Amino acid sequence: MQGVGCRENITTKLKFLTATEKKAADYILTNYQKILNCNISELAECANVSDATIVRFCKKMGYRGYQDFKINAAKDMLSKIQHLNPQLSEGDNTETICQKIFHSEINVLNRTQVMLDIGDLELAADKILKAGKVVFMGTGGSLLVGRDIQHKFLKVGVQIYVYEDIDMQLMSASLLKESDVAFFISHSGTNKNVVDCMKTAKRSGAFIISLVTKGKTPVSKMADVTLYTDSEENIFKSESISARIAQLSVLDVIVSMIALKKYEDSYQAIQKTRKATSNNKY
Repeated sequence: MQGVGCRENITTKLKFLTATEKKAADYILTNYQKILNCNISELAECANVSDATIVRFCKKMGYRGYQDFKINAAKDMLSKIQHLNPQLSEGDNTETICQKIFHSEINVLNRTQVMLDIGDLELAADKILKAGKVVFMGTGGSLLVGRDIQHKFLKVGVQIYVYEDIDMQLMSASLLKESDVAFFISHSGTNKNVVDCMKTAKRSGAFIISLVTKGKTPVSKMADVTLYTDSEENIFKSESISARIAQLSVLDVIVSMIALKKYEDSYQAIQKTRKATSNNKY
C-alpha cells in the first residue's frame, strides 16, 4: 500500500467488506478527523459495531490492527512535527516550546484533579493498605510509573512487587489470592499484555485496580475500581508524556494517604530507609 493514503485505501476496498465492516468504514470516512482521538472501544461504540468488527475491518484494509490503522490514518491528517506532539509547530523556538509543554501539562494536572473520584481513591488506598500482597503491572512507560511508585512505597514501609517481564507478570497474577491487590497501569487502556494479566488476576480472585486515561477501554471495564487521569490530545495515548505525569501524581496521592493512615510506622520507615542509603551520598 506504499503511496496509497488511508482514506483512499478504505474507499477502494468498500465492496469487499461485510455489512458490519462497511458500517464501521462509513463512520470512519464520515468522521475522519475525529477517529484519531478514539481508542478501539470508543470507535466501536460510535460506529455501533463490536471491537472485533473494528479489528477485522483494519485487517481487511491491510493493516496489522487498529493501532497500525491509526498510524497510517495520521499520515493523511497531520504534519510531521505533529506526530511528535500535536501542539507543536515547525519553527517554534525554545521559549515557545517551553510555554506550550508546561502549559499543557499544568492543564492536564488541573483537569485530572477535578475529575478524581475521592471515594475511589479512598477505596484503592484502603485495599492496598490491607492487602496481603500488592503487585503493580504494566508495560513500557506504564511500567516505569510502577517502578517509581515502588520506590516511594518502600520509603514509607510498604512492600509492593513490580515485575518487568510479561511472563513474570502473568505468573504472579496466577498466584494471587482474594486478599491480594493487582494494580494495573495503562496509558491507553488497550494494551493486550495488560488485559491478559488482568484476566489472569481476576480468575485468581484478586481485587483489581486500574489507572488509565479517561475513556471507555478494555482495562477500565475489567477493574473493580478505576482511577482516571486526563491527558493532552494525542492520537497515540501510550505516547502521552502528560498522562504519565498525571498518573505519577495520582499515585503520589495514594502513597501519601496510606502513609498518613499508618503515620508512626511510616515515619519510622522513612528514618530507616534514609539511614540505610545515607552512605551513598556526600
